[in-house]
Amino acid sequence: MKSMQDSAFMRFFIPSHKKPIDEHLLSDDTTSRLIADTERFLSKLVDKADGRNQKRNLRRKQKEWTIKLRINYKQIKLFIQDSRYSSSPVHKRITISCYRKYVKEENGVAAFKEATIHFLKDGRSHVRSLKDSPQFRGVFYQIYRLDQAYVHGGKQVKTSLELLSNQEKQLSASYTDDIRLLVEESKRYVETIRHFSIDGMIENRLLRITQHVQKLQSDFHFLDFEQRHTVRRMLREDIPKLLNMYLSLSLKHQLEQKENVFVSLSKMELTLITYTKYLEEVRLEHMNHLIRLQSKRYGNQPD
Repeated sequence: MKSMQDSAFMRFFIPSHKKPIDEHLLSDDTTSRLIADTERFLSKLVDKADGRNQKRNLRRKQKEWTIKLRINYKQIKLFIQDSRYSSSPVHKRITISCYRKYVKEENGVAAFKEATIHFLKDGRSHVRSLKDSPQFRGVFYQIYRLDQAYVHGGKQVKTSLELLSNQEKQLSASYTDDIRLLVEESKRYVETIRHFSIDGMIENRLLRITQHVQKLQSDFHFLDFEQRHTVRRMLREDIPKLLNMYLSLSLKHQLEQKENVFVSLSKMELTLITYTKYLEEVRLEHMNHLIRLQSKRYGNQPD
């Protein structure tokens, strides 16, 4: 059942700056590179932070975009803007504003004040919200880390269970049915998990699951409804809940449950392998159908 916000009728009454951005507007190669560059920029700042809580004004200028960051004692503000040389089909200006965690927090992490994108489309100016955008989850995550790094120092900042729990909630609340976007979110979640120095066998199994889902992407629509639902639920709920609960245990109990977690993940992987084989059979069936069709059309050509 769709949420009220998703209905066309209710969307009409939502202010423009609160309406979610259409993800296809962020899916071009240039925007993907811009987002990745922003994540790297923030991540490097986290690593270099020495724990001094000071005001900073930073800037990173590339040919196709400019990134500006302002840090003060109350907020962290990020500004991203396409340059006139940008090859992106949609020129945009992005503003992300986040309270410092000690000023205001939600779900154990710093609370966001604003996350909006201004862009031109069809000759008109538009504004939309990025708050629930899967594409920007990695940027939000790095801002969370940066907030803590300017208090504790980059080397002391470890991924907290609060951050991990927040990512789990974001995955569970994600309304997107686009398997490509869910895979990207899952990759970020797995990257977050790796900060916990998780057992190598479990980490390897997580990576294999992600790889198997990627194999399903191109022909995902050929799976039946139940199969598609299973894959989405696996990425949105089952894996995050399992791993978050496991990591919340004491070291002693983690060692006791390690094999059970590994077995659960292995069963998920086997399910995905089964779906991959099913898709191969579907492709083969379609191929045979095309061969029969072409044979009927062109098999009895007159001399």
